[in-house]
Amino acid sequence: MRLDPDRRLFTCGHCGNQEEAPATAAYLTLLTETSWNCPLCSTRLSTGQLEGYSLFCCPRCFGLLISMRHFTDVIAAARAHESRSRTALPRQQSPSDRSIACPSCGYSMDGHFYAGPGNVVIDSCERCELNWLDASELRRIAIAPDGVLDVDG
Repeated sequence: MRLDPDRRLFTCGHCGNQEEAPATAAYLTLLTETSWNCPLCSTRLSTGQLEGYSLFCCPRCFGLLISMRHFTDVIAAARAHESRSRTALPRQQSPSDRSIACPSCGYSMDGHFYAGPGNVVIDSCERCELNWLDASELRRIAIAPDGVLDVDG
């Protein structure tokens, strides 16, 4: 998927499918390229900041690698930019759907249901204390009502 910033769409180079770019792209600052590769598309991750909190972002697919220590702070910062909704979209994956490697250590990340709102599956590396969110997942968490949503949805 490639981002067309003017139209705020991701377009698949293979099939032409288009998806709306995540809203988080509008308030995320990308800084410098790192030596770590995105676990989904293999593009070099960039350092980034969201309201002063450091994270890593894929400039191609907009996946996010966030320290567990700052994870709730990043969610709170994203919530400040999003209007809250009571609508929970169906989850798009299950924990067993894929296995991705941690960009830091290379070991397999653990896919699991996020215990907070948003009805998403996140990937975590306990060894490196990092969480991976796919492009739309931070926004889904940020706009969801408080509380835990049904994981069967």
